[in-house]
Amino acid sequence: MPRRIEPFAAGSLVLLRRKAGLTQAQLGAAIGVSARQIASYEQGAHAPSPRRLRLMARALRTSAHELAGVPAGEESLADLRRFAGLDRVDVVALLDAALSDELGRVTEWKLQAMENGRAVTAWLSREALQEIIPALAKIYRVPVRTVRRSWFRSFPEQGYLLRAPRTAGREQGQRRAGSRTWEELTRRQRAYLVACFREDQQAEKRAGGSRAAGHAPGRAVQWRRIPFTVRADPAFTGYTRVQERLRAEGWHDAGAGATLHALARRDLLRVSEDEVEVFPLGFVPRVVVEMTRAGRACVRAGLKERPVGHAPGDLLSQWLWTVLVTVAEAGEAGLAEDALWGRAKFYLGTGYRPGGALSRGFIDCLPDEGDGHQERVYRWVVTAAGWDHIRHHAADYRELYPGIAADTAVERVSEN
Repeated sequence: MPRRIEPFAAGSLVLLRRKAGLTQAQLGAAIGVSARQIASYEQGAHAPSPRRLRLMARALRTSAHELAGVPAGEESLADLRRFAGLDRVDVVALLDAALSDELGRVTEWKLQAMENGRAVTAWLSREALQEIIPALAKIYRVPVRTVRRSWFRSFPEQGYLLRAPRTAGREQGQRRAGSRTWEELTRRQRAYLVACFREDQQAEKRAGGSRAAGHAPGRAVQWRRIPFTVRADPAFTGYTRVQERLRAEGWHDAGAGATLHALARRDLLRVSEDEVEVFPLGFVPRVVVEMTRAGRACVRAGLKERPVGHAPGDLLSQWLWTVLVTVAEAGEAGLAEDALWGRAKFYLGTGYRPGGALSRGFIDCLPDEGDGHQERVYRWVVTAAGWDHIRHHAADYRELYPGIAADTAVERVSEN
């Protein structure tokens, strides 16, 4: 059986060698092989071993990534090992020494299976990955996030295992930070922040109502923008809802700008301006505010409120649980690709969330092979990880969100 050729950019080797001013014999001497072997690499007949790849990169003053033709950030698990200059037998010994006995003995077969995208049963738990990934990062001398993302590219269905679980300690830390900020605010700043927060929550409630009615509410960056004031005579424009709240409490006056910008400097609000048309004045400036996460956390900590639909630990928010239930109820037939809108698919789907964070991998968009259409149709289905999540947490969600009927979804768990 012919030996599998590892990824290697043979054409790049020729260019890089010539750029470095080396002959095949000189490069061969630098890495301990003959000129004939270098010629074999350049013709693509063979690929250098991990150790020789590393030595070659050093001799040519380049990176193993460039020699292998693999862009940085797109490395597979096998690439990380090769770029570290290690054979599988080397990694097996180092990894076996680093892992606890509970994970069993590390073998070359397990490592090869992992690199080829075949899941190792003994490593299918969050606890196992919390040991394995940092250990591999140390062995390969790369950041933990690099190994985590390479693992995710090989096993996208394990995204929910790779995500760092929310802990009570982490949430308590966020509340403490919010409480400290709240204590530092003046009474006036608190009143302004609370008024903006109330309108922000009303906007969130309206968006949730739109989703429940089957309508796309648009992007949060749009509907979370709260009009604060219109720079014109109130006789023509009236007062915004935020101003009405502040006026009712006796806080609204001409000093609003300084207060808003003081809150913005603490990253509790974002303040911007646009224009709005007012008859008969035409277009006039309008001040718009947007609550930040830190701002919402500060108000909740100060008022000792919890988010509506807040999910403890690794449970989903009310919105995401509703989406997962909807896809699960569709069963094997799946849900039409365009039936999911907004960002739910990024938080639940198999793949990356915007910004590079790992999604949960509870649903996936797969081609419908039996639809009979000439043009391929894709449909959303629940993954094994998603069914497993429903199976283990259905009772928790029933207690947390009693208004969401999930009986059909739970019944389908046994079918999967």
